[in-house]
Amino acid sequence: MERIYLDHAATSPMDERVLEKMVPHFTGSFGNPSSIHSFGRETRKWVDEARSQIADQIGAAEQEIIFTSGGTEADNLAILGSALARRDLGKHIITTKVEHHAVLHTCEKLEQDGFEVTYLDVGSNGRVSANQVKDALRDDTILVTVMYGNNEVGSVQPIAEIGELLNAHQAYFHTDAVQAFGFLPIDVKNSHIDLLSVSG
Repeated sequence: MERIYLDHAATSPMDERVLEKMVPHFTGSFGNPSSIHSFGRETRKWVDEARSQIADQIGAAEQEIIFTSGGTEADNLAILGSALARRDLGKHIITTKVEHHAVLHTCEKLEQDGFEVTYLDVGSNGRVSANQVKDALRDDTILVTVMYGNNEVGSVQPIAEIGELLNAHQAYFHTDAVQAFGFLPIDVKNSHIDLLSVSG
């Protein structure tokens, strides 16, 4: 029986060009980039170069890029980190009902810890509107998390409009852009995105 793989949105085979670029790092640049010996400094150079390239692609500064093990950890770090760090300003979070489980489960965890989460419905096009976010926004809202592109139906949310809306509000704006990064142009400054999660 011939098998056909239809889950490339979750993971895909490594492009041969990527593998070719990575082989020297898999076999030669193995030092701990936090170490001060020559092996560590060599590896640190490559990590810093990667950080610079990612920052350039999304309009961010190099020091704003944090590498994690993947999209779920990046979502967790952004949502839990900002919610817990800002809980003295409020405990209200806004998200959508169509987020990836990495976001939904994290929001559910925060609800168990005393945060209040508003889950926005999407329309027949799979999108929320900036007006929905505006209507749900409160003085004690500290975080809005809306995925950039949906991993199941492909709908793209109005990220720039939501970012513009939140620009004058205390709430941080997080977007899970795992499905959008590399496919859609992203500029965190122009879209007023405070926290962006992507993966390889």
